[in-house]
Amino acid sequence: MGSARPRLRAGSRTEAARSLAHRVVLTRQEERASGDARVSDELRRRVGDAEGVRAAFEEMPLLLMSTEGPEHVFVAANAVYREFVGRSEFIGTAIRVAMPELAGQQIFEMFDRVYATGEPQTAREWRVQVDREGTGTVQDAWADFSCFPRRAPDGTVVGLLAFATDVTDRVLQRRAAEKEVAEAERRYRDARDVVTALQEALLPTALPVLPGARVAARYLVAAHDQVAGGDWFDAVPRADGSVVLVVGDVVGHGVAASAAMGQLRAVLADALTTGGDPLSALVRADAFAARTPLLRATTLALVVLDPGTGALFYATCGHPPPLVVTPDGRTRLLDGAASGPLGTGATLVLTHDTLAPGELVLLYTDGLVERPNRDLGAGIAELRTVAADAAANRALPLHAAPVMAERVCRLTVELLTRTGYADDVTVLAAQRLPGPVGPLDLQTSTAHRDIRQLRRGLDEWLELLDPDDSDRVAVELAVWEAVANAVDHAYPDERPGPVRVQAALGADGVLECRISDRGRWRRPDPADTTGVGDCCSRSGSSTPSRCTTRRTTRLREAPSWCSGTGCTGPPCSVPASMRHRRPRSAARSSPSRPSAPTAVRACGSAARSTSPPPRSSPGPCPAPRGAGCSR
Repeated sequence: MGSARPRLRAGSRTEAARSLAHRVVLTRQEERASGDARVSDELRRRVGDAEGVRAAFEEMPLLLMSTEGPEHVFVAANAVYREFVGRSEFIGTAIRVAMPELAGQQIFEMFDRVYATGEPQTAREWRVQVDREGTGTVQDAWADFSCFPRRAPDGTVVGLLAFATDVTDRVLQRRAAEKEVAEAERRYRDARDVVTALQEALLPTALPVLPGARVAARYLVAAHDQVAGGDWFDAVPRADGSVVLVVGDVVGHGVAASAAMGQLRAVLADALTTGGDPLSALVRADAFAARTPLLRATTLALVVLDPGTGALFYATCGHPPPLVVTPDGRTRLLDGAASGPLGTGATLVLTHDTLAPGELVLLYTDGLVERPNRDLGAGIAELRTVAADAAANRALPLHAAPVMAERVCRLTVELLTRTGYADDVTVLAAQRLPGPVGPLDLQTSTAHRDIRQLRRGLDEWLELLDPDDSDRVAVELAVWEAVANAVDHAYPDERPGPVRVQAALGADGVLECRISDRGRWRRPDPADTTGVGDCCSRSGSSTPSRCTTRRTTRLREAPSWCSGTGCTGPPCSVPASMRHRRPRSAARSSPSRPSAPTAVRACGSAARSTSPPPRSSPGPCPAPRGAGCSR
């Protein structure tokens, strides 16, 4: 007989299984809890206490936030971030729902891109518009930010981490400063333009073209401020055929120096053109400088040149001596008449010299020759070398100016200032020609083939004078309109007849052109509105008619009038710039003024009137005042 083992009933077996399972679960929970506790202990040792980390996250002075999932559901956001977006409770809400005003600002798209690609993005001063006050009204805000993917242990992107800095105040302050700087620059430009315009009004806008001399000039404003300075120059033709060259330097820069310079220049020019001798004019300017504090210690160089004889008188009042340059490159200084600056009580003297045919005299200010750490003598020696090379066409000969005076002015300024200059730079040169340009006297018939020969003769004569382009156009227009009038109206049945063109440039710089014919005046067809020759050649009698046009080198308007017998045309005038050569300047542009052709056309419009006013009661001249209307 064997023994039997005790057996459990069915209900007891079920209860035992449950008890075992419960013990297993408890065991596993204890193990998991033990593992979590170990992980928690590890994090606490490495990161810090959870409450401490949460408090630090909340108080960080950066915008910090984190999202989860592709919808970017907020899982964390600190106080600075909540204040920036103007919301306090949005954890557990997708960003598109929590902040709908960000739509269209490329914020959602940037989050989607980082989540999808796992590539971080960083940007500076992104402008966003958010409802920062919670009132439904958006405001501009700027932030520097970085957005990074948040990954699971296996590397999968599960959310985003972002931090940013609110730079709104910095951006607004910088923009306000930029606006202030722009306004200050605008005010500076406006003031500079006013001062530059003032100086342009005070300096000569043109230089004379003379039969026996060529005159040229250059002027540069001090490089450090680019505003008006105290340098000036002038070339004043005199009735005796001589020309007075003046270069001066008033102490200082800006409006005050420029205005003082203009006063002294006007006083000296008036004294030179009212018949007084140059020394008396210089004494008058010295007395004016002594009475005007801003003009005391003004330096000046004055040269009186007679192009016909070559006689030259000069004075230097505290100023660098003029330089004489020969065509083959030899130089000498006119340093025998040195005296003190104007207004200081110095004795003023004029010294005599002679300028040979082809030679040039150069006047300049100290800004051309003075340099830091170099004495004046070394600067003048360098000027002599450069001027000699320019005169002999040894310096930069390619495309060099054909006129020696222009070439010397251009190259001395270019070569001596290329390393910089601290003061205003002014140069003025006059070359005595080997012989004066003689008068023009051409007579031919009104046949077209002869008129072409007449044109060639006038062109060749003007080429000898070397006028400014605009002046040349003005002369040609006036002459050819008068000649065309003779061709069209002087002789009946369009038969050829004699026409004569005479032109002469006087020693004082006055140009006179005379066009005459042997025809009879015929009343023009009222329907014919072509040409302006009627302005000159209208005549109410059967005597031959002629047109005389005179231009002057002085800075005023000179009349152009009809001198035929019985002329009834209204007196008109055109700009005097025809006999001016404009000084070239790299620092400023010539002021705008009506062109001579425009004024001539206006004069022709008056001549074409079907009922011209009688000379005793002239009608309004159609030429604008700026074009030199004589009434």
